[in-house]
Amino acid sequence: MSDHDKTKTASENCADQPHDAPTSPEIYMEIVHEGIEEMGRPSVSLFWSAIAAGLLVSFSLIVKAALYAETGDLPFGHAIDSLGYTIGFILVIFCRLQLFTENTITPVLPTISNPSSTNIWNTVRVWGISLVGNFIGTATMALLFASTPIVTAHTFDAMIAVSEKVADLGFGESLVRGMPSGLLIAALVWMRPSSGNSFLGLVFLITYVIALGDFTHVIVGSCEIFLLAFEGERPILAMLANNVLPTLIGNVIGGTALFALLAWVQVKDEL
Repeated sequence: MSDHDKTKTASENCADQPHDAPTSPEIYMEIVHEGIEEMGRPSVSLFWSAIAAGLLVSFSLIVKAALYAETGDLPFGHAIDSLGYTIGFILVIFCRLQLFTENTITPVLPTISNPSSTNIWNTVRVWGISLVGNFIGTATMALLFASTPIVTAHTFDAMIAVSEKVADLGFGESLVRGMPSGLLIAALVWMRPSSGNSFLGLVFLITYVIALGDFTHVIVGSCEIFLLAFEGERPILAMLANNVLPTLIGNVIGGTALFALLAWVQVKDEL
């Protein structure tokens, strides 16, 4: 074999080898780039994307309840019905829709590194539009569940039972259980650049842990709260104050105050 052929073969072998995983600063910069893109999107685009996310994430309640209806009395019933919780997140994340809890880190990182008035305003804008749009989507689905036979009576009864468990939580419990959810979703966003083809498995695993741990998520939880309200089970204002608001605070603390700030601190001297 000639020297030219040996060089060519060596180059081909190097090309076949997988690239090294990105470093923390590289991951940080990629997420910052995503955040800048999100903050630059028109408000109307964010709004409709957020509504679609609210609609699709509601399937977490449907599938979880359907499994709960069949396995609720089994010793490992909770471990089984928690599998259904993952479906809504898989749909939303892989459709690249605007889910509020993802935004507790994505637009926040560029704002932490450059806290200009423009970045702060755009972060607030993205947060506000995402949250309102998500709530419109989950409220629409909850209204369909309550007013049409879109799901079977058996599944609907299970949806009410699952939702009651969330509504039974007090303010403090909803808040502290919301912190791990925010932290885990932010970690999921952080893992995306280095996960490659394994990202689907990571989405499944992380959201399964959220369900298995009975951690609260403000968007999925809002669908459960809206469903109980439309059914006349409990007053909406009391549930918003005691469940939705503290869960929102907990998700933001976990995703922003804990994960985003720690992500920034660990890389700021390397950038």
